[in-house]
Amino acid sequence: MTRAEYNDNIPAWSGHVLRFAVWNCGDRMRGEDAMQEAFTRLWEQRDSVAVEKGLPYLLTVARRYLVDCFRHDAVAAKAHTEMAKSEDTMTTPGEASLVQNDFSDPMVLALSRLPELQRSIMQLRDVEGYSYKEIAQMLGINENQVQVYLFRARSTMKKMLTNTGIH
Repeated sequence: MTRAEYNDNIPAWSGHVLRFAVWNCGDRMRGEDAMQEAFTRLWEQRDSVAVEKGLPYLLTVARRYLVDCFRHDAVAAKAHTEMAKSEDTMTTPGEASLVQNDFSDPMVLALSRLPELQRSIMQLRDVEGYSYKEIAQMLGINENQVQVYLFRARSTMKKMLTNTGIH
């Protein structure tokens, strides 16, 4: 990919990458960070990435960046919890509920409980409208796996939403 091809495709690709990242993490700032990281890595690898593979490459890098962030957050939260226990400064149950994320929307709660890969596939297929083949290329899995993960994600969502009274 040449510098001109890279610069020409930034406007077309940036919206896709940002929507994908924000939808997967639920946070616009982190989504923008993922998008920036993806474009930085594409720039660094521009000689080895063909133009037609640019968008799948960006989405893959953004997804991996978000996975790394989620893992880091989990480790940090565990360390924070252990530190709080050791200092014996536990909050009351009422205070603890204020500290946690507010998942008042059942759809957001259900999506947050899906495995990351299923959530990504569901977003790419149902929101972005990519084909199974395109999703498979973006995520580095085969088309059958895409279909299986999407089926499982939809089934899980249906089950969770049915249990909350939403049909």
